[in-house]
Amino acid sequence: MAQLLVIPPAAMAWLLGDRPASVLVVGAAGGYPGLFRNAGHDVAVIDRDPARLAALTNHWPDLHLVAARGEALPFDPGSFDIVVAIQNFHTFAPGLALTEWARVLKPGGWVTLAYLKRDDTIPWVKRLITVIQARLPQAMTADQADAALAELSDSPYFPATEPASFRLWAPCSRADLQAQARSARGADRLKAAELDQLMDEIGRLYDTYARVPDPLQLPYSLIGRRGLVDHSELTAALAPDQFGLRLL
Repeated sequence: MAQLLVIPPAAMAWLLGDRPASVLVVGAAGGYPGLFRNAGHDVAVIDRDPARLAALTNHWPDLHLVAARGEALPFDPGSFDIVVAIQNFHTFAPGLALTEWARVLKPGGWVTLAYLKRDDTIPWVKRLITVIQARLPQAMTADQADAALAELSDSPYFPATEPASFRLWAPCSRADLQAQARSARGADRLKAAELDQLMDEIGRLYDTYARVPDPLQLPYSLIGRRGLVDHSELTAALAPDQFGLRLL
C-alpha cells in the first residue's frame, strides 16, 4: 500500500462520528491511531506486537498503548464509545473478537470495520499489476475485505449494521511504487538481478505516466461497515434444557 492516505472529512465522520469520542483502535499499523488523535479523539491502541506500539510513541506520546490480543481485551465493560479496526479484521477470530468488542463498548457505541481496496481499473495501475505479477504472481491480488465485513453483519451483538464506501487518492512517488514491489509477496525470493530488473521496469512505468513534479495518484476505495452494539445478547439469561444437563 502507498503512504498513509488523507482520509476526507466525510469518511472520518462516518468512521468515528462528528464529535470527540473515546476510541479503541485495534492494531497499531498504518498510522491510523495518530490520525484519529489529531482529529480530536481520545485514542487507546492495542496490538500484539510491543514494537509496533513503541513506534507510535515517537510521534504521538499521548496515545494510550496496551499490548494485548483483540480477542482478549484488558478493559472494563463500557470503556469506549467506538472500536475501530482498519485493514486487519480478517486476522482475528471473529466470534471471540466481536464479543469482546461489544463488552467494552458503552451503550450506544459502535464498531467500525474498514478496508482500503485498490482500484485496479485505472490504466496505469493495470500496467503496474502486469509488470509486478510477471515476476511475482501472488502479489497485488484480491484481499479478504468482503468476507471480513460480512462477519459483522452476522454477529448477534451488532444486529443493525450499515455499509459505506469513499473514494481516496494516495500520492505515490517512484520510490513508493518500488517500495511496494520490494515488500510484495515473494519479492524476498527473487535473485538480486531479477529484483533490479523489476525496479527498472517500475521506474520506466512511472516516468511514462507521471507528470513531473506531481506524483502519480494511486486510487483506493475505503469500504467499511459499522454496527451499533446491542448488549442484550451479553446479559440474556440462558434457558436450561427441559431435560436438564445432557451428555452427548
